[in-house]
Amino acid sequence: MQPHCYKMAVSSRMEQAKSILPRLFQHASAPVLDELDLIKGYWPETVGPLLAEHSSPVIASKARLVVEVDSAPYLELLSQMSPQIVSCLRAELRNTTVRSIEFRLARGD
Repeated sequence: MQPHCYKMAVSSRMEQAKSILPRLFQHASAPVLDELDLIKGYWPETVGPLLAEHSSPVIASKARLVVEVDSAPYLELLSQMSPQIVSCLRAELRNTTVRSIEFRLARGD
């Protein structure tokens, strides 16, 4: 069963840009965007605008993505969705190294 990823309707120009970004990341000798930047760019499309508004990827290290969340209820919801989110990211960003996600409450600095 393929995971259901949140998809927003985008213009053809956005679709063109979306198809180019992973190739730039894959083939550039000095990547224009690092993996975290790519994940941040796809985050609203991956989790939807509401959850993206309450969460932010902050670290992509080795096979782990760290996402800060602004409240415990959203942290719980995103944690439950973690396998689907990983599957969606891996489907959209074929070269991603992300295998797991750690959700943590953002510090209120």
